[in-house]
Amino acid sequence: MRQIGLAMTAFSSTNGGLPSLTNDVQNSAGTGTVYGASWVVPLLPALDNTALLKNMRTNASSVGTQVATPVTWSASDLTWLGVLTCPDDVDSNHVAGGLSFVLNSGFISSAIWGQALTTSGEVNQTMDATGAITSYGGPIHQPYAIDWNLDTIYSTDGHTLSTGTSFDAIDYAIQTSTGVFFRQSPFTSSIDFISVGDGQSNTIMITENLSAASWNLSRDTFAGYGVNHVGFGIRIPTTNAAPTGTLFNCGVTAATFTSSLALQTTANFTSSSSNPDQWEINRNLYAAVGAAPRPSSQHAGGVNVVMSDARGIFLNETVDKAVYAKLLTSNGVTYGEATLNSASY
Repeated sequence: MRQIGLAMTAFSSTNGGLPSLTNDVQNSAGTGTVYGASWVVPLLPALDNTALLKNMRTNASSVGTQVATPVTWSASDLTWLGVLTCPDDVDSNHVAGGLSFVLNSGFISSAIWGQALTTSGEVNQTMDATGAITSYGGPIHQPYAIDWNLDTIYSTDGHTLSTGTSFDAIDYAIQTSTGVFFRQSPFTSSIDFISVGDGQSNTIMITENLSAASWNLSRDTFAGYGVNHVGFGIRIPTTNAAPTGTLFNCGVTAATFTSSLALQTTANFTSSSSNPDQWEINRNLYAAVGAAPRPSSQHAGGVNVVMSDARGIFLNETVDKAVYAKLLTSNGVTYGEATLNSASY
């Protein structure tokens, strides 16, 4: 895991930012694109696997539409990489495409959190030959999809960054401060962004998750791929009412936040009485792939995590909720959070 953290640091230095949670990767012939590849694919060179990435691009099929004739990787490139799995994760270790580790995606709307690969929410999207999304199966976890300041201005599809009533710069700034990695979008986080915010040593970058999907899947393979499959975060209660013609108004509830512009300052993160605290560490250990984007492992008492300074620690599953929430935010101090130090966790 620490090797992944060091690779992230090197990637950020070389590319001016960290990889996105999902990425569009063009094949080497320039005749097609693999849409929504996981964060692992662009990171391969920093993990000393440049040759594998070259082969994947070379061997990707050259037909360009996403649903009818998707661009996919060659079966010969779908391999196991030991750096991506934990020996105790029996479903991933020594398995082609095995992935035990996921990235910090911050606070996630309850409408999106925990949707498995076969259900709605970040899945069943379709695209035309140019890669433009033509339909959605559910809300998408993007920096401009949640109406944080409750002014009814938010992205109408959870994906498109545009002007007018479909984008709110305040929502964008707050959401990108709750985590580190998001779907490919105009926002790209970086080590520098974290450093001037809550600090590298106070921000989780990577954790274990027994319910992660394979690293070499993509939106081509599963008509939808996102935070629930290769990322993790805290489930926050949001409204589910959608105005006519829009996807979702994911406005945060007043009970969760002290004000419309402030991030959490208390431990009250129960999403509902029927499905409480599923985002906590080691909850619902045997969930289906994508159904539980929270830290989990087979280790007694907690999980291994890597902070944004590439420092590895063991995080106890009984850690205070508010402390854990603050460990996810990359710039929470700007929105009302108290600062943390290592003595807190």
